[in-house]
Amino acid sequence: MPTRFSPLAMLPATARKAARRFAKDEEGSLMILSLQILLIMLICTGIAIDFVRQEERRTLIQNTIDRAALASASLRQTLDPRTVALDYLKKAGLGDLDTDPIVTEGTHQEWRRVVINVKDNMNTIFGSLVGIDTLTAASATTAEESIGNVEISLVLDISGSMNDTVYSTGSKRNKVYITRLDLLKPAAQNFVKTMFDMVQPADAPPGRLSISIIPYNQQVVLGDDLASVYKLSTDTSGGTKLRTCVDLHEADYTSTVIDPDSTLPRAMFGDSYDYFGRGSWPNTYTGIENCEERNDESGDYYSFADVLAFSNDYDDLFDKIEHLKAGGNTAIDFGAKWGAALLDPATQPILTALKNKNLVSSDLTGRPFKYATDKTATDISMKVLVLMTDGMNTLSYSTKLPYRSGPSGLKSSKSATSINAVSTDWYGNVYKDETYKALYYYDASHSPSYYSFASNSWVNYSGTLYDITYDTLWKTKGFSLQYALKYYLGVPYNNANTRYNEMAFQSEGSDKDTNLSRICEAAKAKGVTVFTIGVDAPSEVDPLLGGCATKLSAYYDVTSNEMTTAFASIAASINALRLTN
Repeated sequence: MPTRFSPLAMLPATARKAARRFAKDEEGSLMILSLQILLIMLICTGIAIDFVRQEERRTLIQNTIDRAALASASLRQTLDPRTVALDYLKKAGLGDLDTDPIVTEGTHQEWRRVVINVKDNMNTIFGSLVGIDTLTAASATTAEESIGNVEISLVLDISGSMNDTVYSTGSKRNKVYITRLDLLKPAAQNFVKTMFDMVQPADAPPGRLSISIIPYNQQVVLGDDLASVYKLSTDTSGGTKLRTCVDLHEADYTSTVIDPDSTLPRAMFGDSYDYFGRGSWPNTYTGIENCEERNDESGDYYSFADVLAFSNDYDDLFDKIEHLKAGGNTAIDFGAKWGAALLDPATQPILTALKNKNLVSSDLTGRPFKYATDKTATDISMKVLVLMTDGMNTLSYSTKLPYRSGPSGLKSSKSATSINAVSTDWYGNVYKDETYKALYYYDASHSPSYYSFASNSWVNYSGTLYDITYDTLWKTKGFSLQYALKYYLGVPYNNANTRYNEMAFQSEGSDKDTNLSRICEAAKAKGVTVFTIGVDAPSEVDPLLGGCATKLSAYYDVTSNEMTTAFASIAASINALRLTN
């Protein structure tokens, strides 16, 4: 077998030993490896520096666009929001960034949202060694400020018990008696002031706050302004002026809506009070009216009880509260129903009609806004119902529509308006006056006749008979319903309640409690925040008002002297909810 040739074999022995020793010598090889590792470390460190530079720049950009978005979204600055945002970038040395801030805001400047998206391409120092010439960083921010539109219905009890004296001051000769109403006024006025300070300060864009004041006793008086834009029946004119209260019935309390397109039955202007049911004798006319509208001291028409709807004028609201007067029964359900209705978006046509008559500010266009529970709505508001009472539901009353006008069945032999006080002598269904010259009867099944004292017998009457209308009884003569029932319409005393219930509309305590609970539940289901205040109220009212409120802590069971504190607490709660939402 041939041997393999080795070049070392040709060298001298000494050289061969040196060559073998050199081949096995590893000294200096680590230097080469170290140089390679050093080069890699320098490249990595350089790239790390580039990443640090990028992160530092990204942080600068993010902080700058955050501040820019917050500043430009502020509702209190009046400059163009986009210009403000770009100016912030320029001042920070970032004016070269390619960005286009997106600004959206509410129709009524109640909110503004600013979105800034930035994509930054930074040249690298060391990245090019490995083919990375630029590093890209994306930054984004969104800022939104929302004042939170607020709509409030302030429902205030002005029933007769609000005139109760709470305490007195001064000397015996100059004693001043302070009533519950006296304490309500500053408490409610302070509430209104607080809401303006929080929601609608002087330097803020208008239209963020609207307040309706709904005074109530046994009825709610809409007043000429509000009644002019609703469709009210025209059957109950008292003299030259129509009353502006509306009869509400059980079915009305299952919804927050009062339809602007429906004809609403006015409350009978006269006296439909249930005297028989209260064990008293019916009066001719007592001044008790189903709908209390009165003249002021100067004789000019002014109703202390008129609703002030959709106001954003602090002075008007303050004055409205200042002129409240107390009288009448208590219908908390009536007040709550109208309070809820003036928060419902279905009432928008009413506000529009008032605006067109220059009766409300154009800054409130579009109100009442949609409920916050409406996820498809762009314009929404926080809706608040504040319901105050000092007692329990009593009653409301009116005369039903068929018994307000037209023939009453009563006839006269003198004239269509000849109705006077009758004799206490009456026979069956036939009446006579003291001079025996007039004949009245109510039942067409009886022949017209009168009792002749001369012949001591009944005498048929063959002359002209004139229809006496309900209009004459209620308007011309001003009779109370039960007075007419007793003395003219020939109803025996023991049947008076049956006939009264046929002709009268009346809701009383337990029915009104049910109505109140229903309307409160309907309002809460729509997202309305309900606060209730019971002032010196009996303990029986606690479950009703506590259940009506959004939650038990939203019911304030207070004394008269604590009203200011209660209203202040509600104002603070409204503001906290507004900011939270």
